[in-house]
Amino acid sequence: MNVLLITPSRIVRDIFISELIPRGLTVSWEETIEEAISRVKEKKLSYDVIVVEIISKYDATSFISLIKTILPTSAIVLYAELKNPKEVYDYLKLGVSGFLVKPLDKSSIFKVIEKSYINTKGAPPERKVVRVQFNPGEGSIEFTSSKGIRVIGNIVDLSIGGCAFSYVDKFKEAFSEGEEIKSARLIFRDSETEVTGVIKTKIPEKNLAVFLFSTLTPDNIQKISKEIFVKTSL
Repeated sequence: MNVLLITPSRIVRDIFISELIPRGLTVSWEETIEEAISRVKEKKLSYDVIVVEIISKYDATSFISLIKTILPTSAIVLYAELKNPKEVYDYLKLGVSGFLVKPLDKSSIFKVIEKSYINTKGAPPERKVVRVQFNPGEGSIEFTSSKGIRVIGNIVDLSIGGCAFSYVDKFKEAFSEGEEIKSARLIFRDSETEVTGVIKTKIPEKNLAVFLFSTLTPDNIQKISKEIFVKTSL
């Protein structure tokens, strides 16, 4: 499921990223309604669900009317302060299918988006693990193996469940398949985070290994999800 989020707040954006990407959704982001309309028109993009933060009711009404002519099958969710039932009814008449009420309850984000999708499309959304490929220099992994050797690898691909990494010949015997790693640093261009996990698969002939994450902390989820967002945002 592809979600377009329209909000001027990077804090709100990061909350949505952390809540939706781990559940198999992709998220794109625009700061303003005008930028969102331009993106849709110029790139001829389509989204399953559009979430827009309401700053002005007039702008919201105009946007909903316009986006319904461009993307008539997209579900629209409003993130807003709703003061009375009449206001909700007015938005429903325009074609809005869901509401996230301020202040934002992050636990309701996926529930509301999924329900809006079902109400619009008539069926549950397809959800799958979002996996992105990394180019050399975009990410690395560092950990100390059970043999006491500090291993450094280049991340080849990344998902919320784990990563594949390549390594040089000198690390061929440094770690083993099935080995538990209590502390591994994932180092990205603008951030890093420390995770635990296990070497799920090792392919010595290709100098490749798969590292499966164990329980993730909120910091892990936020930073990994943000890297996936950067790669998948349309």
